[in-house]
Amino acid sequence: MNVDSNEIIISGTINNVMDNNQDYIKFGLTTLKYDKRKVYSSLNINRNLYEIYKDFFVKGTKVFIKGYLNSYSSNNNIKLFITVLDIADNEDELINGRKGPHIRVNPDGVEVWDGKREEAIPMTKEEQREMENLLKDFK
Repeated sequence: MNVDSNEIIISGTINNVMDNNQDYIKFGLTTLKYDKRKVYSSLNINRNLYEIYKDFFVKGTKVFIKGYLNSYSSNNNIKLFITVLDIADNEDELINGRKGPHIRVNPDGVEVWDGKREEAIPMTKEEQREMENLLKDFK
């Protein structure tokens, strides 16, 4: 596996999600250090990637993140955060790639397949008649 020197993989539990109506969604991750002390991380995820995987963004969900370190300076303080490149519920998917599509159901009940809504399209009257004609032998 080739890893960029700025790339990291981190795991932890989602502790908050904040949508500030910009290109990125901010969220927090709680991880444990080797001595069992908690560490709190601030992360940004692109809105489009967030929409694909938003079922992971529930407080208390354990996730694995691949991203890169980012920073900016504010009032002579350096602010560090992680920009997310990928998110999964197991580390193997981040390292070896996904083995299948990501499927979830939106809160409005529509199934989403790899980030694309799979809307049900009602049949036309003609399609209904054709279907009834095909099924008449089974009634």
